[in-house]
Amino acid sequence: MKKADKKLASENALSQEERIQDHYHQLLRYCLFLTKNEWDGCDLAQETMAKTIKHYSHASVISQALLKKVAYNKWIDVVRRRQKEILQDVFKEEAHHHHLEKALVITDTLLTHTTPKQAVIFFLTEAFDYQSAEIADMLGTTEGAVKAALHRSRKRLNKKEPPNLELIDSFWSEEEKHLLPPLFQQSLQEEDPRVLIDALPTIFRHNVMMYTPSTHTPTNAFTSVA
Repeated sequence: MKKADKKLASENALSQEERIQDHYHQLLRYCLFLTKNEWDGCDLAQETMAKTIKHYSHASVISQALLKKVAYNKWIDVVRRRQKEILQDVFKEEAHHHHLEKALVITDTLLTHTTPKQAVIFFLTEAFDYQSAEIADMLGTTEGAVKAALHRSRKRLNKKEPPNLELIDSFWSEEEKHLLPPLFQQSLQEEDPRVLIDALPTIFRHNVMMYTPSTHTPTNAFTSVA
């Protein structure tokens, strides 16, 4: 190649590089204006330039109009994605608060309408679909006693008149009042009855045995009931 041709090629290469640099600086100003954020603006400008150069190898084809169009579309995608993530977080938070509120209502109802063991029996039956025989094994009692307690608790809960709070309260020890409500709530929130079951021997020391279900797969029924 002649010296003149080499010089021309070098000048063209330099001219293209300068053109790209000039495009980038103008693009960066536009991206900063678009995003209102230096961090996002710089990222958007770099990603836009890289994508445009990749698809349009000839620098002469690249224009400010093209770069701004690519940058705008990319930023719209980013905004939509972030909005979707924010909405998902909001829905999760609302669901969590709703679930917690429901757990508190259920716990308060059991405390004011049933005895401690009736509360446990009703909770495991209605919330996690345990059978009377399984609960009887956990509490060291008979299946008939569990069914009778479940019947009494349902009858009390279905009564329209207010419960005898003084009478119900007399069945609850301070330890049971302190331990059972948080365990009910935690089991509901984590959708895991093991949280409560593992604590039963500590709460009912005299006649509760350790229990390990072999085939039962509990389902939190309260999560699907409005």
